Amino acid sequence: MFNAIGKTGAVLICSAVIAAVVIFNIRGIRGAEDNLRKEVVIEAGSRIEISDFFNNCPQDAVFVTDISGIDIAEPAVYQLRVRYDKVLEEDVVLRIEDHTPPEGVAVPQTVYSNWKMPDAEACVDELHDLSGIAKVEYQNGIPKFSKTGKFDVPVSVTDTYGNVTVIMVPFSVTCDKKAPVITGVHDFEVGDDPHDLDFFTGVKVTDDYDDKPVLKVDDSRVNYGKTGEYPVIYSAIDKAGNIGTAKVKIKVTIPGDDEENPYVEEEDLDALYYYYTNHGEEAYGLAENILSDLWGSNDVETAEAIFEWVHSNISYVTVNYYQSYEAAAFRGFSSRTGDCYVYCCCCKMLLDLAGIPNMTVTRYPVTTNGHFWNLVKLNGEWYHCDATRFMYHPEIFFMCTDDEIDDSRHQFDGYQYPKRAGGSVHYKTTQDPAPRATSTPAPKATQTPAPTPVPKATSTPVPTVTPAPSNTPADTPAPEPTDIPEPTPSDVPAPTDEPVPTQSEEPIQLPTEAPGQDPEDEPERPAGGEPGKPVLDFGL
Repeated sequence: MFNAIGKTGAVLICSAVIAAVVIFNIRGIRGAEDNLRKEVVIEAGSRIEISDFFNNCPQDAVFVTDISGIDIAEPAVYQLRVRYDKVLEEDVVLRIEDHTPPEGVAVPQTVYSNWKMPDAEACVDELHDLSGIAKVEYQNGIPKFSKTGKFDVPVSVTDTYGNVTVIMVPFSVTCDKKAPVITGVHDFEVGDDPHDLDFFTGVKVTDDYDDKPVLKVDDSRVNYGKTGEYPVIYSAIDKAGNIGTAKVKIKVTIPGDDEENPYVEEEDLDALYYYYTNHGEEAYGLAENILSDLWGSNDVETAEAIFEWVHSNISYVTVNYYQSYEAAAFRGFSSRTGDCYVYCCCCKMLLDLAGIPNMTVTRYPVTTNGHFWNLVKLNGEWYHCDATRFMYHPEIFFMCTDDEIDDSRHQFDGYQYPKRAGGSVHYKTTQDPAPRATSTPAPKATQTPAPTPVPKATSTPVPTVTPAPSNTPADTPAPEPTDIPEPTPSDVPAPTDEPVPTQSEEPIQLPTEAPGQDPEDEPERPAGGEPGKPVLDFGL
């Protein structure tokens, strides 16, 4: 009987031990599960740690899922699997979220009270956010200043997940109503060879705020082919838009000016041609200096600055003799005067130095006279651009398609040029072309950032470009610039052909074309001209 009881007791004891072990393991498993965090949220940019998924991380805890391909900078939700306590595996959820606002620094602004305020993006720099910047804007709308002084303007920067940082930007506001002062001007005398005429040597411009006012000369009333005295108008414009003027006289003496045709005689054309082909080095030197102030953050911005500079700083005057490419650019950069061919060549030389592909477009068919403008490759496509400023052409054309530049002076043979933006291959001239309804520039295409602009050339290039268009333009990238200038206000009014007189002067009425000449009545001029043959007008 003892043996029977002993056996029964042993069985009971063993059963109790097994039950205790099972209960202990169940409690251990439940404890391990309670230790596990089934869902974890981390900030974008943070490392994924196995310890984040446990209250008390086991030493053997590992990820079963390969997490090496997870982009921690991009908010998203992932399902992962973890192993711990030797045998346990569980599914967990990882959420990567962005709750961190962007970072950036203020860019102090110096403005005039009558300026259009700079874009909000120009007021902040060194922006950084893992999820990307969605927008930059003035927190309280575009600022308006009714008085001078120093102000802090809030600019809000928002990332793609709605996190906002407000950056206080210092604004220094100046009220400038005083026009620049021009000194050193004097009267001129010239004979039948005006090519060495220098309007700028010894002339200085000073302003109470602007250290670089724009100086230009208008000699559009001068008839260099007829004896007489003519007015020449100097005008200087500061960043606030104030214009100062000075008036001088130029005396032209032409032997035998009683001839019916005052233009250069045919036998003199060879001398003019060879004289002007020697100005290439000087033209490129002037172009390099000008380009140093025109660099933008991409090709589109640089090209637009080039066309705006040429449009604003060169006055239209008909040129009645042959010009080579370098000669025309030299005239535009040195005397700041010229016809449409001069405008075109100045733009082309600056574009060439900037490494921006371009070519010259010639009007076709020529009805009464020719015209020239530029075709420029921007954002991977070719666009029409024309900086010429004239009575019949007061606006600037920039990044225009065939349809957008469709007027009577911009007809051309599309088969001679690459396919333009919009897919144009050919171009049918309009029988009765309608002028543009507005004088504002044609809308620009979306500006996709282009390769970083190249610096101004350090040595004088040897150009091989001629005014004739090329069917296979080179599109060669160029190195980065060593310095990029500060931007200038976008609303500074460009000097017009009718500068506002200062209070100390009598009002000056400026004509828009040379006296006695109607551009529409001038004869056709061959593209580029030929040495030894009279070519008359590159005008509109």
